Amino acid sequence: MLMFLGGSLICALSPTSMVLIIGRAVAGFGSAGILTGSFVVVATAIPSRLRPAYTAIVGLMFGIGTTVGPLLGGVFTELVTWRWNFFANLPVVGANMIIFLIFFHPRQPPRVRPRFFDRILELDLLGNIFLLGACVMLFMALELTNRGQAWSSVRIIGLLSGSGATAIVFAAWQWWRQDGALIPPAIITHRTVAASCVAAFSTYGALMIHTYFLPLWFQAIRGEDAIMSGVDMIPYVATLGIFSLLSAVFVSVVGYPVPPAVVGGMIGTAGCGVLRLLSPSTPIAYWIGFEILVAAGFGMSIQQGLTAVQAVLPPDDISVGTAAVVASQSLGGAIFVSVGNTLFQNYLLRAAAKNLVPGVNIRVVLRAGATAFRTAVPASALPRMMTVYNDALRVTFTAAIPLAGVAAIAACFMEWKSVKVKKAA
Repeated sequence: MLMFLGGSLICALSPTSMVLIIGRAVAGFGSAGILTGSFVVVATAIPSRLRPAYTAIVGLMFGIGTTVGPLLGGVFTELVTWRWNFFANLPVVGANMIIFLIFFHPRQPPRVRPRFFDRILELDLLGNIFLLGACVMLFMALELTNRGQAWSSVRIIGLLSGSGATAIVFAAWQWWRQDGALIPPAIITHRTVAASCVAAFSTYGALMIHTYFLPLWFQAIRGEDAIMSGVDMIPYVATLGIFSLLSAVFVSVVGYPVPPAVVGGMIGTAGCGVLRLLSPSTPIAYWIGFEILVAAGFGMSIQQGLTAVQAVLPPDDISVGTAAVVASQSLGGAIFVSVGNTLFQNYLLRAAAKNLVPGVNIRVVLRAGATAFRTAVPASALPRMMTVYNDALRVTFTAAIPLAGVAAIAACFMEWKSVKVKKAA
């Protein structure tokens, strides 16, 4: 929470774009820690049979925040200033820290406490530094591409190369440290943990594509403002939450998280496919149905990896396994928002090169944004521009289809272990 608080404050006060990027990276690590900690608290305090329901509730809150957050950000930016997107985090996080400190007092098992120096060594500080460096360089590269820099630019290539090289060093260090590593190889290579990480990475990649670009479709193609595009996302958010809770009840009763993970991944893949059919003439009932279909699939599958990991790992390893899955979620979302943005912009730039919309400067359209691009286009060219804009968004939605398919396939490799079976300590 302190990292998220500090990162948000850095972003809110940032004098330059580079400081903003660094602040977002710090806040991102803090956010991942908060989510991981929430799931670990559930695993520690809740009996295994009831964990799916509580895990779903935590995941539901995260999903609602992920979906509604960008929309509220648009409202803040439009009505006040973008800095309030970060200032608003401060009282919320502060209140949660106070509540957490007052009410959460876990029981500590009796054991010999190691010396302070030994506890510091157990933290794998060097591994943390390698991981932090790799992630910061990756997120800086993704942020710069979102701001318009080409993937082929020297700065982006340098950051991606540095991130990849540091990630390789991190992996080698983890392999050498074995059980003393930040992410022990014995845990990350566990069949269920590995499958859950792949499923989480892919599912959240697809989910974030929809969360980011569906509101753009509502604004650009349907002519909605930021607030109404949020209203149009209600079927998606509500269905995601309802099916997440229903699947949690199913797992609590039946005991196995794999069936909803596989079936949900298949339904989500079909839903991603029909979202690609969106056009300027799509009736309201159709796009609402498309949202419900894809959100139902993701709602069924989105938390099952965490449940499966907690079912198969011994209690002492649950926190590490949970952290690996949550990190995969965050990484998938961060990468594929940037990938989707690149696909979207490149399609429009290719349309400009081919002069598909004569008399329109598509670079001006890109700078204007989804809600204002209509004012930059002559009335006679607007129907054609809307078609090209819609096609660019369809290309972006296409990227979610294989991601959902990979998630469904990865779920097939999770172990069929019931959450009702009490694990040996």
